[in-house]
Amino acid sequence: MENEERESAPVSAGVELVYLPTRADMAEALQARSGSPAHWWRLPLIAGLITAAVLVVLLVFAAPKGVTVLVAAVLCPVLGSLVGGWVNQLYRVRQMTRYARSQGEYTMRADDNGIHAATILVETTIPWASFRHYIETASLFILVIDDTVGGMALLPKRGLRDGADIDGTRAVVSRHLAARPSSG
Repeated sequence: MENEERESAPVSAGVELVYLPTRADMAEALQARSGSPAHWWRLPLIAGLITAAVLVVLLVFAAPKGVTVLVAAVLCPVLGSLVGGWVNQLYRVRQMTRYARSQGEYTMRADDNGIHAATILVETTIPWASFRHYIETASLFILVIDDTVGGMALLPKRGLRDGADIDGTRAVVSRHLAARPSSG
């Protein structure tokens, strides 16, 4: 009976990764999860240049003071919002990186039972059923748990060990999770 149970149990082919989290990992993960353009950080610069250009044109062509004030009143909050969002994103990346690095080196194993994570401080297994979907980027597999900042597990491709390859990792992940649903 025991032999029959072992033979019917799924083979747990997996991949192992070992890595120290980086700021680039966190920024790429947040960018991918938000669906924002890869160069989101340029938006405040572009908005600032447009705002300055419009105000300079109004001043050079001696626009009525009321028009200049009205344009400034419209453009400055937009610029402030973009800069505020940019600063918030940088802060989130910094906080996530600080926390992740405080855990030390990560050893992650993805197999048919889930994601097994170990650091110097904690060891845990997250079953596949806990994840909603995954996102693959140029350098990460992002396994999404929920919409919170910490609601994800990262598998950096640079951390693959023991002959594991990206295709093997993709095969393990896609066997258990669907890719992120399209937003269109």
